[in-house]
Amino acid sequence: MVADHVYLQAPYGGEIREVEATPDVLVPLLVQGWYQVPAPADREPVASVGIIKDAE
Repeated sequence: MVADHVYLQAPYGGEIREVEATPDVLVPLLVQGWYQVPAPADREPVASVGIIKDAE
């Protein structure tokens, strides 16, 4: 079974994002140093995004 979304944590720690589990989304984040973490059990994700964008 393949997940539709995965959780990644920023390389500087702290921020966790739920992102689409597709190469177009994952590869740029992993190259920047983001890494996969288990899904948070006790809280909602900080951000749910398909592609990281500047804050609007």
